Amino acid sequence: MKDLDRHFVGQVVAVTGGARGIGRRIAHAFGQEGAAVVLCDIDQRTGEAAKAELRDRGATAEFLPTDLSQRGVPQTMVRQIVQQFGRLDILINNARWTVKAGLFEEDEESWERGMAVSLRAPFFAAQEAIRMMEKTGGGSIVNISSVLAFVTTPSASVSYHVAKAGLVQLTRYLAASAGRVGVRVNAILPGFIVQQEHWDRYTQDENHRYRDLAEFCHPLRHVGGSDDVAHACLFLCSPEASFITGQCLIVDGGLTTQEPFDLLFAFDQQRGEAPSS
Repeated sequence: MKDLDRHFVGQVVAVTGGARGIGRRIAHAFGQEGAAVVLCDIDQRTGEAAKAELRDRGATAEFLPTDLSQRGVPQTMVRQIVQQFGRLDILINNARWTVKAGLFEEDEESWERGMAVSLRAPFFAAQEAIRMMEKTGGGSIVNISSVLAFVTTPSASVSYHVAKAGLVQLTRYLAASAGRVGVRVNAILPGFIVQQEHWDRYTQDENHRYRDLAEFCHPLRHVGGSDDVAHACLFLCSPEASFITGQCLIVDGGLTTQEPFDLLFAFDQQRGEAPSS
């Protein structure tokens, strides 16, 4: 791709939770488009590895050790980036924290940490980023929420569901408040996403029923990957989306468009396991 077509040359992008998974792919996507990328993550080892990988591919990348569960850290993170690069054009609030805890298993500690990382930190990082972006003519913020803002599953904690739902309303509030200073704020709600580091396990022969069911549940008949979320980020932060703000883009391959009982009945019927109706 020619530099002329790379929308993010000269821009600085911060990606929280950028050391692995979806965050890492988002960082790669912006790096390939010419942006200077700052990976903000609590994991020093994987953060340094992600930075090295980006640099090996010709991108400008830095790693900033960041524990977003701590008060004051999101604001300090933004200030450090601006101090080093002189600006911050794009903030991707991707970091999350969750445990496998149901209604009666979640305790106060996991609730507070989950809300701190997944909801409190995005607000205070965005608050500081908007201050900085106003000085340089505007910018873009994308909050990575989840379809679990609208539907539920016992495999994720209560605090995760609530935090992701909170991100939806936070996105709307920030968009309404920051538009006057040229800052657009949107959210992406991923569905069933198989991250690259989990792909080998997903495709193992013994997981064929799980894989068949996962793919059948999507109208597109395949699951999503981290790049699907990364590409949505690129779009929302690009000039092509210059009149889009306060929106929640669901990236789930149509998963949440269907009634689950009928869908599972159809799956068993296809396999010859459903009773005749």
